[in-house]
Amino acid sequence: MIWLFVAALAFGGIMIGMSLFGSDVDDVGGDGHHDVADAGLFAVFSLRNLTWASFAFGGIGVLAQLTHRGPVTTWASALLAGFGTLFGVHLLFRMLKRGEASSEALDALAVGTVAELVLPFNDEGMGVISFRAHGQVHELPARRASEVQDVPSAHFATCRIGWIENGVAIVQPAAP
Repeated sequence: MIWLFVAALAFGGIMIGMSLFGSDVDDVGGDGHHDVADAGLFAVFSLRNLTWASFAFGGIGVLAQLTHRGPVTTWASALLAGFGTLFGVHLLFRMLKRGEASSEALDALAVGTVAELVLPFNDEGMGVISFRAHGQVHELPARRASEVQDVPSAHFATCRIGWIENGVAIVQPAAP
């Protein structure tokens, strides 16, 4: 019975190692599109989720065998670890994907927002601003708008975000 747990542990470990030192094992085509992610309940059974579940199932099974647990305890704990990891990893990556998708919405929400200059503009004209959106404080690199290039940094203590260009906020002083 231990051979099954060792095989699952080895499969999971090899796949996790390949994902750490190689490319994304879920992104076989390289285009960044994951068809299985759109499949509802079947998204739980993606290669990434099964890899982590296999690793947990095998690891707990081997550990239970090495500590001389009974067969019922071994199988119950290994299956619980496998299924728990399967659903846990699925939920974790869904939350991360949702957070990643909302960054563009954050950019749209930031336009017109009043911000504070956290780091003054350097010689290249770059600084850092801080603003509040979705109840959280966010920071963005910032640059002066072209029509206010000669205005000193002190006037940008409170500024307004005009637009965002390649992840850099273009700002103007909030007070004239």
